[in-house]
Amino acid sequence: MASSRVSIGLLLPLQRNFIVDALAAKISVFEGVNFVGRDNITMPDKRVSRKHISLHGSSDGVVELVVEGPNPVIFKSGNQRRKLSSQEKLFIDDGDILELIPGNHFFKYVKARGEHASSSGRDLVFSDKAQKQADKDALVCDRNHQLLQDEALARKLQNLEDNRLLEVSPPVFPKSWSSCPTSDAVRVSSNSMEAIHQFDVSKDCLSLVFRLMRVQGLRKWANECTVAINDVIEGNILVAILSNYMVDIDWLKMACPKLWQIPHVLIVHGESGNRVDHLQKKKPVNWVLHKPSLPISYGTHHSKAMLLVYETGVRIIVHSANLIHVDWNNKTQGLWMQDFPYKNVKNLSESSFFERDLIDYINTLKWPGLNVNLPKLGDVNINASFFKKFDYSSASVRLIASVPGYHSGPNLKKWGHMKMRTVLEECEFDKEFSKSPLVYQFSSLGSLDERWMSEFGASMSAGISHDNFPLGSGKPVIIWPTVEDVRCSLEGYAAGSAIPSPQKNVEKEFLKKYWSKWKADHLGRCRAMPHIKSYTRHSGQNLAWFLLTSANLSKAAWGALQKNNSQLMIRSYELGVLFLPSVMKGNLSQFSCTGNGDMKQMSTKNGKTKLVTLCWNGEPDSSSEIIIRLPVPYQLPAQPYSPEDVPWSWDRLYAKKDIHGEVWP
Repeated sequence: MASSRVSIGLLLPLQRNFIVDALAAKISVFEGVNFVGRDNITMPDKRVSRKHISLHGSSDGVVELVVEGPNPVIFKSGNQRRKLSSQEKLFIDDGDILELIPGNHFFKYVKARGEHASSSGRDLVFSDKAQKQADKDALVCDRNHQLLQDEALARKLQNLEDNRLLEVSPPVFPKSWSSCPTSDAVRVSSNSMEAIHQFDVSKDCLSLVFRLMRVQGLRKWANECTVAINDVIEGNILVAILSNYMVDIDWLKMACPKLWQIPHVLIVHGESGNRVDHLQKKKPVNWVLHKPSLPISYGTHHSKAMLLVYETGVRIIVHSANLIHVDWNNKTQGLWMQDFPYKNVKNLSESSFFERDLIDYINTLKWPGLNVNLPKLGDVNINASFFKKFDYSSASVRLIASVPGYHSGPNLKKWGHMKMRTVLEECEFDKEFSKSPLVYQFSSLGSLDERWMSEFGASMSAGISHDNFPLGSGKPVIIWPTVEDVRCSLEGYAAGSAIPSPQKNVEKEFLKKYWSKWKADHLGRCRAMPHIKSYTRHSGQNLAWFLLTSANLSKAAWGALQKNNSQLMIRSYELGVLFLPSVMKGNLSQFSCTGNGDMKQMSTKNGKTKLVTLCWNGEPDSSSEIIIRLPVPYQLPAQPYSPEDVPWSWDRLYAKKDIHGEVWP
């Protein structure tokens, strides 16, 4: 029989304001050696080692802490604050606070009372039921307080702009704003308003474009034609499949109660550790959770999509936001969706590029089949084959996905940047795009080298002009927020936690020639930090193509060629939609699952289809040319960094206070 261990205390997880986070699991501390690390935190963070710290407990409840991981730990006791590096030690006692990463992952050590000490290995009981309820009440109060703070910030920004427009006396800005560059949070230009007003898209044409998500605190004009989660999860949904990396079920229930009315819900997620336990505990009984396998280390399930099944068809949604509050309220995000009807009897065996790509991708997820009863179909299994029942012939985009594995042979060109290369090689473009610039915009930067940048650039530069010559390599630019952008953003430095790239990745010498500014005045989003990921090739305001995706700029997301270019190694799941004039050309059938179910034919009169930004002010070349305006969230051509600009990295110290009076970390 194994000997029991004596519990001597707990590590209580704290929120940033040091209030106990009752939604996160407590960590029991036993006599002897205890390890705390990545599996004990609620937010995925690769800076935290699997054995980040060790706690050596004694019978009197005093614990010696040893930093095992390579990153520093912060210790707080009363007014004392000390930074501990790898292998440094000290003793912690009742009430001391630890930060596993400076400014992140807070824990408070609480000693057990003698009468409550346990030798059973179960969590200690530190208080009676009344105290537990008080802790829960405090948590609810704190969550409500945070929401009120968000709303207060939104109102403050709104009022500042209202005052500006009414030309009343100048608004009084917080002192911390005085050194922030003037931008759309406090300025509205007529050119900006004209740009966004160009994006007045009829419902019949919405599937041809993507839309930005609504952001708190922006002027009304900046949120025109934007979407919130309830704008897409609507109507009489029979089955919902939500694919994402992070899922906050508490926020989701508040933000989209509609989900709790859907008979069958499958969550395909990338969560781990305590967050999975919380999901499992809080989910309704009719929800199924599934985490796809990750055969290669350091991979993630990062795809962000929704498949909503209706009685009349299916809605496909591809977007860039985690299912959490800040992603759907505070950041620049993008979303594309299109509805597709069931196939009729005559075309059951027909397929399209979109269908084949979708089915191939779903097959890799290996989710558990959902047995459901649907009107007109009876008992069906919601698996990959089920999605062959829909007619995707009107799809206005191509799917570009990544799945983990070592891909060779016929699969070499099926995923990642090689899929992008293959699709572009099949397309013809106007000659103006020969050697035109490439734009890479994302929110996390991997550990890159110049060889891989050339490999990736070759894929993004693929395609031929109408005279049958290759377009040639385009010069890449990387649009990335500076430290000042983050400091002066709606969230202040806190926005930097969702731009999680370390110095060692960001400050490589060869990257300096690529850095370009995040400028979004034309959409009122300079202060809404980008979580959207997008890639494009352009000539002025004309776009050869545009990709909205979950994929950041990394080998893990896009893949890296190996074995003399015969194998592509990918670590993560990603999903994106590629807008191409050639895909949109022809007769377009538009259908709505939430409308009357009729098919609408939109004829392009066999004319040319052209993609442009909202800042394009040209005229169609002919009466038959179709102009598709996309709300590209940054200004083109991209503006290079000035010598004073510093690219944001999240593991540096920033002493200059942000918009909320905070430093980082």
